[in-house]
Amino acid sequence: MNISYPTALFRGFMRKCPQCGGGRLFEGYLTPLKSCSVCALDFEPLKADDGPAYITMGLVCVFLVPFFFIMQARYEPPLGVALVISLPLTIIVILGLLPLVKGAFMAALWKSRG
Repeated sequence: MNISYPTALFRGFMRKCPQCGGGRLFEGYLTPLKSCSVCALDFEPLKADDGPAYITMGLVCVFLVPFFFIMQARYEPPLGVALVISLPLTIIVILGLLPLVKGAFMAALWKSRG
């Protein structure tokens, strides 16, 4: 089965098996399953380590930090208001994006091996 990189990455981003797209990739929030329940692809060799965290932080810095600078320049909110808005928003975006990036990262690892 020859699967393209974009298809594998999309399946991983959706937290599905990059090979079949049917089985789940994670058992919980970030813990990968041992293998796919549909096609039996072994997820054990797909060790993502810190790569997804670095990519997630990079994406947040590239897209969210400019938003905060624009907000500060345009509206000049007091420091307390800026912190109450920016800190929770940053944490929510990071925690929401991390499993998606990890799935895509694992899919890229799988695709690069084959």
